[in-house]
Amino acid sequence: MSLRYFGTDGIRGVALRSPLTLEEVARWGAAWGQVALQAGVKRLVVGWDPRSSSGPMSEAFILGVGMGLKVLVLGMVPTPAVAWNVARLSAEGSKTWGLMISASHNPPEDNGLKGFNELGEKLEEDQERAIEEAFGELSEPTTISAPPAGLELQSYLDHLHGITLPPDFRVVIDCAHGATAEAALELFRGGEIHWIGVPADGPRINVGVGSTHLDALAAAVVAWGAQLGIAFDGDGDRCLLVDATGQVVDGDQMVWLMAQDRVACGDPPPGVVGTLMTNGGLAQALGQAGIPFVRTAVGDKYLLREMARRGWDLAAEASGHLIQKRVGPSGDGLAAALSILRALLHRSPDQRWAWTFRPWPQRLVNVMARDRKTVEACTGLVAAMADIDARWGSGVRQVVRWSGTEPKLRLMVEAQETAWVDEALKDLEAAARRDLSL
Repeated sequence: MSLRYFGTDGIRGVALRSPLTLEEVARWGAAWGQVALQAGVKRLVVGWDPRSSSGPMSEAFILGVGMGLKVLVLGMVPTPAVAWNVARLSAEGSKTWGLMISASHNPPEDNGLKGFNELGEKLEEDQERAIEEAFGELSEPTTISAPPAGLELQSYLDHLHGITLPPDFRVVIDCAHGATAEAALELFRGGEIHWIGVPADGPRINVGVGSTHLDALAAAVVAWGAQLGIAFDGDGDRCLLVDATGQVVDGDQMVWLMAQDRVACGDPPPGVVGTLMTNGGLAQALGQAGIPFVRTAVGDKYLLREMARRGWDLAAEASGHLIQKRVGPSGDGLAAALSILRALLHRSPDQRWAWTFRPWPQRLVNVMARDRKTVEACTGLVAAMADIDARWGSGVRQVVRWSGTEPKLRLMVEAQETAWVDEALKDLEAAARRDLSL
């Protein structure tokens, strides 16, 4: 049975509208608590980003949880702080789950519920399905709840260690007016730091700033003569860079730098996990360096499963979602930025950007649709994909999938020649629009 409410990153939608009205959020809390108790969970860590709706939603959710679980409130924190504390507390002997109220990179009017299991990883599909079933069976949640206890963020920040930059090192840091705005001020010290996207501000979260709106960061880097810029998303589970010229440095390039730095330090990674969207240039570069590489479906839960299966500790998505299992159980934008800065500072100033791989030409087109229709049912699109395979074979790689959180059909084409990318995408988009009656 397919999931009705959970997507690739929890439950997400317009805040305070179904299925995220305050009454429904309280029911979600009751459902979460019921399933958690059945799984032997004793504690629930709760955090949220600075959206205006996050406070009321957290209160409703905790009210719904009721008396069964001990609720530990982190407050306004980056998502990775929830995941890290969940894993830490579970390792201490009391099984703990986590809940983050955030819509990540989405605009201020959206919000969502992200669940974490005792490993600090996203809930498995069977756990999400059980929560959905419990939600559907509940008429109303309990209105009796134990007072939540506070949980300090400082242990998570101490774990990341922070960095003190050289006096002449200029960097621009964009916190997207989101959940990293306070933590980043403590972790990044020294040098010459120019801040944008601060302070945390719910009505402005992700509006023209952050990792999905890099123009402001690029302009600030060039205008200020900085060596690089760093941008987090609203909840802080990913980051992207721009170099001194304002060019974007994506997650594929970032994980390549991390891998090279570990090789240089005598600690090569056993392998790197990417997704169907990972650039072929990264796979080629890793192969030439003797570092194994595998792909999974898009989504951190798939990355984590493959990492666990292989015993690897490094994974990335081009969007800036990097997982360093040595540092924490989930993607962490602050941890990634710190690792990148340390790797850059290990290099001489004249070699700071002499490490990037040559990416294969790649383009992504998002087709907004009124209703979802399975890719298999889009007969024209399937035929266009087959024709592309017949024309170019392994010279073109195409990925067609629905977004896990929005009604968007994502069409990605990658090839060794730019002209092939453009021609293939033109055919795919035209076929998709016909199939979807757009």
